[in-house]
Amino acid sequence: MKTFELLKTQSTGARILRFVIVGGLAFGLDAGLVFAMVHAGLDKYVSRALSLIVVVLFTFVLNRQATFAATGMPTWQEVIAYVAASLIGLLINYLVFVGASLVNLPLLVAMAAGTLVASTFNFLAYGKIFKSKSD
Repeated sequence: MKTFELLKTQSTGARILRFVIVGGLAFGLDAGLVFAMVHAGLDKYVSRALSLIVVVLFTFVLNRQATFAATGMPTWQEVIAYVAASLIGLLINYLVFVGASLVNLPLLVAMAAGTLVASTFNFLAYGKIFKSKSD
């Protein structure tokens, strides 16, 4: 399958690939914003909180359009549901990370476990949020 076709198809595998690409772009944006704000003198915790607001909105737009191919103007219900799902995903990520850390898994493994579980939740939740517009 050609790259362009993969970007347009609505198969689950193609959606997962696009979701992973959006996540990678979001990580880059997140890291860049945090680094820039800390370099400018802001506290790292304030910087991360501000960055997460931007990143959630960024991923809303990209996941809505690219991953799940929703069309038309987004509704406030979509935005609120997406933000709520994202917050739940962040909590899941953190709790899995803490649990993995408590059983003495290496830091990187604990982080990866949290990310994997939370990303799975987010993909399924976002799919439900945008289902009526993408199917």
